[in-house]
Amino acid sequence: MYGPGFLQSTSTLGGDLNLVVQLVLGALLLAGVVLVRRGAYRVHGACQTAGFAGALVLTVVWMAPALHETHWDALRRGVMNRVTLTVAAHVIVGTLALLLGLWVVLVAGTRLVPARWRFTDYKRWMRPLLAVWWLALLLGVATYWLSS
Repeated sequence: MYGPGFLQSTSTLGGDLNLVVQLVLGALLLAGVVLVRRGAYRVHGACQTAGFAGALVLTVVWMAPALHETHWDALRRGVMNRVTLTVAAHVIVGTLALLLGLWVVLVAGTRLVPARWRFTDYKRWMRPLLAVWWLALLLGVATYWLSS
């Protein structure tokens, strides 16, 4: 995974694959919007859950280790440049997107969340979540571009 990439000569294969799969997952989330507008709620739920699960797996398997290996020391030392600022923003917004995504999946797909903490107006949660998710995705593209 640390061999030469196929999108840029300075990137790794893992970084390139992660970027492509994340963009596909982002498109999957947008497909979920179309599905819910057509009333295909079960397919929408499966689509959104698959997108969330895929992003979570990639975060744990690829992005967190890459962050630790490549950028963590600079972030810890407070290095301020366009790369570390973009990485920090991506980490913050991406973490928020994953946490909100987890909350929505738990409320919509399980009974694990107590009734008093559940929401019923899904639009009020899904629309901001999609916006935060796409902001995280765009910051991830910027991180990839600036880091390669």
